[in-house]
Amino acid sequence: MGEVEIRPVKFDCARDNGQSSYPLLDFIDLIEREATIGDGSAETQTIKCTRNAAASIALACSESSYEQAALLLSRLAGLELTAMTEHRVTDSVGSEFVKDAPAEPEPGRIEEMTEKISGNILESRLEQIKGSNDIGKAIKKALNDGPVGVLRKDYDGPTLKAMYILPDGTGVPGRHYELAGVKGKQPDGSAKTFEAKIGVVFIVEYTADGKPLLTEEGDIYRDKKVFYMGTVRKADEFGLMLYQHAVEHGLEDVDAVIFLGDGAKWIWGIQQRYFPYALTGIDLYHSLERMSAMVDLLQFKLWDGLKQKKAFKDRCEMLLRSGKIKDMLSLIEKKTCKKGKENDLNSAMSYFSSNTERMNYGLFTACGIFVGSGVVEAGCKVIVGNRMKKAGMHWTKGYAEKMISLRCAIRNGGFLDSYLNDHTLSDKSAA
Repeated sequence: MGEVEIRPVKFDCARDNGQSSYPLLDFIDLIEREATIGDGSAETQTIKCTRNAAASIALACSESSYEQAALLLSRLAGLELTAMTEHRVTDSVGSEFVKDAPAEPEPGRIEEMTEKISGNILESRLEQIKGSNDIGKAIKKALNDGPVGVLRKDYDGPTLKAMYILPDGTGVPGRHYELAGVKGKQPDGSAKTFEAKIGVVFIVEYTADGKPLLTEEGDIYRDKKVFYMGTVRKADEFGLMLYQHAVEHGLEDVDAVIFLGDGAKWIWGIQQRYFPYALTGIDLYHSLERMSAMVDLLQFKLWDGLKQKKAFKDRCEMLLRSGKIKDMLSLIEKKTCKKGKENDLNSAMSYFSSNTERMNYGLFTACGIFVGSGVVEAGCKVIVGNRMKKAGMHWTKGYAEKMISLRCAIRNGGFLDSYLNDHTLSDKSAA
């Protein structure tokens, strides 16, 4: 069977205030809308395709450039589309997954969660290990051999659920006219990127007495299901969206919450506002990078200096991983700073001293709590980097918001069912 040309009959229906109706198009679910595109222009184009075709186009374009997607769709599906048409269709599909900022939590809801979560088993285990006479041995053993836990395959008892919440930011290359006047990291103070904020939540189960479930390799076991959300909006809106995202994926049913992030102030503002009951930690690998940079500010003897520096850095790393921040800073204070780098060193040391309470890496490791935010770092790469940071790409905030929302929906699973069957999705754009 070859091509089929459909010529739908137009009906004028008085009961619909004289608006045109195309019953055949409705029956085959052919969508016809106007889509606006361009750098602030009002250029429009009417696009006609089924939602199924639109979903296929969006899937292809979410993974590669529009030009590459056009080639793939031509070769694999026989769809001959221009890159501009693909752009319009993908933009339209993505817009249906862009969420409005939710309302603030109901009065007293966070207080209720605080009362429920406070004093949970994980907190009790941390305090127990912290107050033990063998705390040093427990931390050393955990750092060398991993935490003491139970093999998941051998455990069939009750579990407690801990939700991990991890936010982070990453730059998106932007259009010059949207970045004009924005303070950035370029030598002249200008910006080449705007920030996308990504949030990740996932659940880790522990035994009823708070011990981690382990893989056969001795690593902490976690379900690989990770739920992403993202936006280019400001921190206040992102915080609300992250809170709602956590609620949608079981926040109010868990027994403990762990909040991990880097040292950015906006991240900890969100934690204090929406997750004040969470166990908190600054990502270990950010701290290791800062520690390494701090050691680079110190002087070492010219002869055998590299060997001395490496030994000193290894010592600092051991103290950092153990959570002995004050001991690490005391060790650094005894060294001579490079000339002219005194302010940089003071600033670096201030970062650690002001964040000591969020650097209990040894205790967390001994208790079987993750200390690294690698999941959200990977999320930034998966959601933003792999698609939106390729050579020559520049995004407007509007298009970036839709692409990020689309890629999060795809990674979270159920994208096709949602787009094809969930009629609660916004119907405000073209496909």
